[in-house]
Amino acid sequence: MATLEKIRNRAGLLVGAVGLALLAFIIGDFLKSGSTFFHQSKETIVIVDGESVGYREFMQRVEDMSNTYKNNFGGTLSEDQQDRIRQAVYDEAVGKILLYNESKKTGLTVGAEELADMIMGKNISPMVRQYFKNPKTGDFDRNALMQFLQIIESEDMWLNYSEAEQQQLAIQRMQWDDMKKAIVEQKTVGKLTAFLSSAMVFNAIDAKAAFEENNVNVDFNFVAQPYTSIPDSEVDVPEKEIKSLYEKRKEEFKQEEARVVDYVSVAIAPSSKDVREALVRLDTVRSEFQRTGDIADIVNDNSDVKYADVYRSSTDLNESERVFAGKAEIDDVEGPVSEGNNLYYVHKLIGKKETSDSVKLNLLVLPNFADDVKVRAYADSLTQVVTGGKPFSEMALELTGGQGNGDAGWQTEISLFQNGLDVKFIDAIFKSDTGEVFFHKGTIRNYLVQVSEKTNPVTKYKIGTVQYQITASQETMNKIYNDLSAYITHNNKLESFKNSGESAGYTIQKEVPVYAYQSGLPSVESSRPVIRWAFNSKKGSISEIMQCGDYYVVAAVEGKLGKGYRPLKDVADILKRELLNQKKGEKIVKSLETKNLTSLEAYARAMNTELQEVKFVTFSTPRISTIGAEPAVNVVALSTEKGKISKPFAGKTAAYVLSVTERRTGEHPFDEKIQMRQLDVQNSYRAMLFMRDNALLKENAKIEDNRIRFF
Repeated sequence: MATLEKIRNRAGLLVGAVGLALLAFIIGDFLKSGSTFFHQSKETIVIVDGESVGYREFMQRVEDMSNTYKNNFGGTLSEDQQDRIRQAVYDEAVGKILLYNESKKTGLTVGAEELADMIMGKNISPMVRQYFKNPKTGDFDRNALMQFLQIIESEDMWLNYSEAEQQQLAIQRMQWDDMKKAIVEQKTVGKLTAFLSSAMVFNAIDAKAAFEENNVNVDFNFVAQPYTSIPDSEVDVPEKEIKSLYEKRKEEFKQEEARVVDYVSVAIAPSSKDVREALVRLDTVRSEFQRTGDIADIVNDNSDVKYADVYRSSTDLNESERVFAGKAEIDDVEGPVSEGNNLYYVHKLIGKKETSDSVKLNLLVLPNFADDVKVRAYADSLTQVVTGGKPFSEMALELTGGQGNGDAGWQTEISLFQNGLDVKFIDAIFKSDTGEVFFHKGTIRNYLVQVSEKTNPVTKYKIGTVQYQITASQETMNKIYNDLSAYITHNNKLESFKNSGESAGYTIQKEVPVYAYQSGLPSVESSRPVIRWAFNSKKGSISEIMQCGDYYVVAAVEGKLGKGYRPLKDVADILKRELLNQKKGEKIVKSLETKNLTSLEAYARAMNTELQEVKFVTFSTPRISTIGAEPAVNVVALSTEKGKISKPFAGKTAAYVLSVTERRTGEHPFDEKIQMRQLDVQNSYRAMLFMRDNALLKENAKIEDNRIRFF
């Protein structure tokens, strides 16, 4: 049981470790399952280079991941959380196929022996090391790993546990299998990354250039004339130049199939009446806090978060509780206190004490004898064994047949409370002396307990907190809905819908492209249904009112963008602006050159601007203070001698003239070997990023994403 408790307590860490993998080998054999063209078109989520992922198998994996999440973190999943899980499963599925195919082509696979070595051999995976740490030393604990494997890999041992515990073990087994797959994939990604990195080799010239990019930095004064100072009408940009630039830059305008929508999102926010009524209720809560000590019922009847009858250190308090606890005396009441976004708190300080924040706990579940006398006698005999000198862990290992050593790890009062221990038991644990062994009779289970270590005493607080999120009443929701419905009724054509919003008090978001893979509209939670509606509706269609989280949304289909390249007409304005700026820059530079000016002050007068200063700019500085991203400025500044004035030159958004006032060179001399190693590290990192998001593998893959058909 103790080992099971340890596994349960660390379940979140195991999920986190799996999440750290670059992609997870989770989907399984169904990724390779073939199907007919008919079934592919009707029941397939995605097809990657001819390999399909079926709907049933996909949704089974979604359900498994959802259950794991709910088991570890409790509660139900929001629509956004469900979307994220579906996206994670999709990414895993696609990544699995791409990586499997690529590793097969290159021969860079991970065999059974290599996997075993990474799990229990000499080259333990970092993920395994991270999970199986000795909490005291922080070092990898091989014994803990072997004990875990002994239980999790042998279902025969599960018969010694209750049905509920066996279900927990089954979940842990699934998480462990996921971790093993993630270990394989991480290793495969590492091999492919190394393979990719080795294909890109730097030479001495590269090393010298990279060194000099950051070894020299300069201060300079400059003047700038923005291109907005010249009206567009003074510059001519022929259509043929726009078309020519489009052809040169066409690859930048690749796009997936999209729908162009106009939409309005109206927040379902509480009215001033709702807020007043809620504050009256919270004032009543405050009065009840002041009158009575029966805090639990008041909190549980009014709060969004249930009452926890334990002491917590400041690290376990929310910000509002921390501020209150720092200034309150026992029985003080505060509130309602606003935390913004219509979230309010009412607090009462019930108790304060100096005690350990956490304890390192040994815990052993004892058999449920029918006779209480037998239970206590059995507990006394075990207590005598430990007090006689045998370590608790050895005693526990003998009693459980090597299945567990009783180590429940470091625990706080709130963590024990959240794991279902009653308040009296928790209090007894924290009051016990270090090394003391005692028996606790619970309502369901009996325990033998030992606190092996304690942290130093800190101030801990018992606080009754009513946390209340004020939401819109049904009356308010009806009014918001009816007003929006009236707007749609009177503006039921596309042009009227998108152009009449301002007069009605609505902000219409116009001509927004949305893609099939999007989880929803920008800044509107749980709005995936809007995307799906748009892809299943014709141009000019206007939707019904859809509730998306805390918003009512109405959308209209403006048009469709086909997969491929965005047409010239859609990007002509972008390209024209670039050409306008280019020509304005040429015009300003030519005009300044004819003046033969000799000082920045003279240039400032000619450009009708002011002199400015910046410091510590290198060749690779990405954004320069007060200027922004202007690569031409970096180049000119680093190539201009100190004390000299540059010639006028054009940037992306303005024309510049500068004068270098200080030049500094790094103290460390150029070392080709060191610089080459640094470049190799940077190159490996870039290759890893490419591999992590599958950028390189997706580039030449044929991927058919059919998710929009299903959700």
